This record gives sequence, C-alpha cells and structure tokens, in this order.
Amino acid sequence: TLGTVAIAAQAMTNILENLNGIAAIGIGIGLMTVVGQCLGAGRKDEAIYYIKKLSWLSEAVIIASCLLVFALTKPITLLAGMEPASVKPVSWVLSFIPPYGMRAAGDVKFSMITSCCTMWLCRVSLCIYLCRVWGFGPIAVWIGMFSDWTLRAIIFSIRFHSRKWLNHRVIEK
Repeated sequence: TLGTVAIAAQAMTNILENLNGIAAIGIGIGLMTVVGQCLGAGRKDEAIYYIKKLSWLSEAVIIASCLLVFALTKPITLLAGMEPASVKPVSWVLSFIPPYGMRAAGDVKFSMITSCCTMWLCRVSLCIYLCRVWGFGPIAVWIGMFSDWTLRAIIFSIRFHSRKWLNHRVIEK
C-alpha cells in the first residue's frame, strides 16, 4: 500500500540507519565477552558496571554516527535521487546494548521473547494498522520502529535494574 517510491526511500533509510548502529553493535558484541568473563569470575558488580559504561560509550558512538549521517543526508539523497526527508538518524542504545550483557548472563529467553513480542506488536501490527486504517504512508514504518525500540528500552531497563538477569547459571560447576 505504500508504493514503489516509499519502499525505495525506506530501503535507503534502512541502509543509512544500519551505518548508525554498526559501531554500537560491535561494542555490544564485545560487551557479551566482558560480561561473560565478569560473571564467570563471580564478579556481578563488575558486569553491571561494564553494561552501564559500555551503554554510555555506545550512546556517544551512536550520536556521533547520527551526526555524521545527518551531515551527509543531503549529498547521499541527491546522489540517490531521493528527498532529504527520507533519511532520519536515530538512537537505540537501551533497546539493544544492555540486552547483549543480559544474554551473556544467560537471560536469553527473556530477551528473545521481549524482542519478538515488541516487534510483532509495534513494527508489524502498529504499522499495518496505521497504514490501512489511518492511511499513513512511510512514516508508519518509522512510528512502528520507534515504538518497538522505545518499548524494548523500557522493558530491558526495568529488567536490568531488577537484577533478575543475574540469577541465571550459564556454566554448571
């Protein structure tokens, strides 16, 4: 229902959006190893410390990359023959980086169920609803995506602060 131009704009935006997150994803993957080492050594406080510290580092990296992509928006969209409004940098650290650490602690099931539920609720259902019932265009995809990330960030923040994710045993002794 969105049309070829809208789908092309969304594809271009997804490519640029992936550029924003790639460095933070690298930090998150490294975080899994650090948290695993901390928990394996029985140092839960260090695991919490590194999740917080590397989440802040990821936020700084995301902001820097968003600013760079934002500065390059006009040249990129002109080269691609698209409108500058189709490129929108975002920040998504709380919905992706702390869960890396929680998964390293063995909290994989919670992370997977949360991610799947928010994706189907927000990205899919909300987007379809906004497009078909309210006639939204490509912005419905963004609303669904931002809603997904916001809901994940809230749920993962609550889970992180509850410390329930520290109660898993990854390796039996």
